[in-house]
Amino acid sequence: MGTVRDALQLPDMRRIELGYGLSITGELAGTVALVVYAVGAGGAALVAAYAASRTLAGMGVALVLTGIAGRLRRDRVLRWITGVRAILLAAAALLAASGQPPAVVIAAGAASSALAGTYRPLQAAALPWLVRTPAELAASNAVTAVMENSGALIGPLLAGGLLAVAAPAAAMAAAAGCLAAATVSLLRLTIPDTPELAGRGAAHMVRDVTGGLAGFVRMVPPGGIAILAFAQTLLRGALVVLIAVLAVHVLALGGSAVGWLTAAFGAGGLAGGAVAAGAVRFTRLGRSFIAGMLLWGVPLAFLALRPAAALAYLALVVVGIGNAFVDVSVFTLVTRLAGPRTQGKVLAALEFTALAGLATGSILTPLLLHTVGVRGTLALLGGGLAVLALAHAARFRRLDRALPAPGPETGLLQNLPMFSPLPLARTELLEAEIEPRQFRAGAVVIREGEAGHEFHLIVEGSAAVSARGAPLALLQRGDCFGEIALLRDTPRIATVTAEQPLRTLALGRKEFLTAVTGNSMSKAAADALVAQRLSAHPPDSGDGSDRA
Repeated sequence: MGTVRDALQLPDMRRIELGYGLSITGELAGTVALVVYAVGAGGAALVAAYAASRTLAGMGVALVLTGIAGRLRRDRVLRWITGVRAILLAAAALLAASGQPPAVVIAAGAASSALAGTYRPLQAAALPWLVRTPAELAASNAVTAVMENSGALIGPLLAGGLLAVAAPAAAMAAAAGCLAAATVSLLRLTIPDTPELAGRGAAHMVRDVTGGLAGFVRMVPPGGIAILAFAQTLLRGALVVLIAVLAVHVLALGGSAVGWLTAAFGAGGLAGGAVAAGAVRFTRLGRSFIAGMLLWGVPLAFLALRPAAALAYLALVVVGIGNAFVDVSVFTLVTRLAGPRTQGKVLAALEFTALAGLATGSILTPLLLHTVGVRGTLALLGGGLAVLALAHAARFRRLDRALPAPGPETGLLQNLPMFSPLPLARTELLEAEIEPRQFRAGAVVIREGEAGHEFHLIVEGSAAVSARGAPLALLQRGDCFGEIALLRDTPRIATVTAEQPLRTLALGRKEFLTAVTGNSMSKAAADALVAQRLSAHPPDSGDGSDRA
């Protein structure tokens, strides 16, 4: 929880998390209102049409997002899309209130919901640029799960309360207000990423789409994450229809109970997010993912045995807990496996897979209800997901053991004041660009007066520093050198010689300057180090040149 507090100290982290919570609140309140409206206007068939149309359209949006994920500023995309969602949902409320045809109302609501799936992958791709360590990344995803499930609780409660005293149009309008508030919370959001603008054009976008999907399918071969993500979201898509049918037709609780049952799911997710913040560790992401899948499937299979009101509420609370574990683990896992260069495309591919599962579940459920009934549908889908999760359990345990953890050399890099403020994504890029160097005792690593091309961090051994033939300092493990010539664009002002066999991590000029000068806190720390070293040992400027 201390790591959670550290993550939330960042203003942009608070903005993006608050925006997500308000976005989910508006989305879930709008979904409940639209589902109740659809049940009254056209029954289960219209509910299925709404769920299927929003997810099918969302799949197309996700494909576009996969192609543009590395080309646009994520903060701007989040603001614009959230604002458009608010406008579309407000239009659906106005159309419903004025008695327009149900198809038009559902079309506006579905268009708003189709854009909802963009927030989470954009946010997940942005988090590594806001946090500094894998632990903070997992903690941030736990915060996201808490915000998501807070919205999943508050949104349906808001809709349920309004539906008890007013028409569905009022609940839709309130939901649109939540989305408008989410847009306001994102106005000052700044995500310090660098879009890859090199590959423009339709051909490059198609290649990014196929590459993102292929990269996602290859995770936990053969496609373990993709298979389970599709199966879980298929069940979630089915649950949209099943909750409405359970509340209105099976349990005879009335239309407002759609909101209460959905709120039970949110309450479980809220509790699960708090538990996941402490339980989900970087070293057991795979096992947490499988546990979440089981908590999704098993309760619904048990509900099939005896569909009663109390058991329905309890089952949905447990499913909500499982949903929090799935969200925290899968987004952290996919982000870490994909790496900073491709995570935007792969996370968009995850959203596409999830929407494909939602669409399939929404389309399949009416047929299953007609064929095997409510209890048979719950048993088939819930039990099937549990069996599938157990079949993949050993594979994900092996993944936990194989997942690379940050090594001690990464810790040395992050301990330097000029690198410690860098976001996790930038640190991971540096790790990929660092080159190990080895020098025998007595070897000159850098020479006074020469051009500077590399920055060095000592991993093992020691090195002596001298200038104009006079000894200055002895550098050991964790110390660095070579930054002055790179930052000031001057020749080397000192000679560094290996006192004993020396091992360093070297960064080239471009990579070093991109990382350090691209972050204001890192740049200030680097300038402070340069000023300290120059004040202690000023360079010789007797020849009239400035070599500081």
